[in-house]
Amino acid sequence: DAVIDRAYIGDDPLPRDRDAFTAQVKRARARLPAVAESALRMLGAIATEYQALSRTLAGMPAVQRTLAAEIRQQRDALVHPGFFTETPWEMLHHIPRYLQALGRRIERQSRNPDRDSRHAVQVAQWWARYADRVAAERRAGVVSPRLTSFRWLLEELRVSLFAQELRTPVPVSFKRVEKAWLELTRDG
Repeated sequence: DAVIDRAYIGDDPLPRDRDAFTAQVKRARARLPAVAESALRMLGAIATEYQALSRTLAGMPAVQRTLAAEIRQQRDALVHPGFFTETPWEMLHHIPRYLQALGRRIERQSRNPDRDSRHAVQVAQWWARYADRVAAERRAGVVSPRLTSFRWLLEELRVSLFAQELRTPVPVSFKRVEKAWLELTRDG
């Protein structure tokens, strides 16, 4: 579904007449092989990082049970049945980096558990706000694109806090998250 959507619609406007539809189909046929190849590459990279993280989680000692549960929950929010279709196309190539960041967090947590815990609590509070808002919008029948963008900002925040060397494409901090949330709630 994701490949077909990207190849046939992509960033193009929806066709409004027969000629526009015919032109759209022609463009889609031309780009379908490239889109399929790109999707397979992304899926391969995601699967590689997912497996590596899953192996790390399986080997974690019992004393890290809470951290392991938290990381599993975050991993499963990224990669779950239907994720490839549900995730915006432009965000799919970031998922391997998000999975790597979760692995780095596991590696580093024992070096500074207080810092890790403090940041984890703050991110969890933001995630809870986000989840509540998503639930409310779904009940209303639509999830706004700005809320979807906020979700990915939270993933970038995790990278920034727990795996800085993986870099974020945009500057992100708790202040920026707060500002984005205020804009989101003010406008909607």
